[in-house]
Amino acid sequence: MRTEEGLCYVVKERKPFLAYKLFESVLAAGVPGLCVTRQFPDKVKEIFDLKDTRVLWLSHTPGKDHHNPTSIGTLATIISSFIERYTKCVVLMDGLEYLVINNGFQQVLRFVEHINEQVMQSRSTVLVPISPSAFSEKELALVERNVQVIEQPSVSVGLERDFTTLIDEYR
Repeated sequence: MRTEEGLCYVVKERKPFLAYKLFESVLAAGVPGLCVTRQFPDKVKEIFDLKDTRVLWLSHTPGKDHHNPTSIGTLATIISSFIERYTKCVVLMDGLEYLVINNGFQQVLRFVEHINEQVMQSRSTVLVPISPSAFSEKELALVERNVQVIEQPSVSVGLERDFTTLIDEYR
């Protein structure tokens, strides 16, 4: 699957695997990337080939490249600045559910809309993996309204991850 420039994609999957694989494939083409994640950065770098991509960890723990999830305005500025800095780039925004817990749905929806507007004016791509079960039907419809949606059955993603892990263990 290929992504198009100037679009924000919501990748519907229980665990973010396909979104990271899409992110990896864009990075492999030499496109600069920014990864914002709720997962521990060392673990993400261990599982996926993120090259020299900057990884911001959504965490209340202070530290280098740690970002407080309640500072959603600052996060929007970081992502917007990254998109403006490059002619073409890719951003993975993993942790939308965590941002909702810390900021409320309406504020996070405004954040997604703001980032989407930035992306539309550029040659960049934003990937936002979300677990559909974490949102109400109405919330999901609002998030999906102005973005491209990629549906991925969670069973096949889980199996793909299991097979990838098994293959790696027996190499």
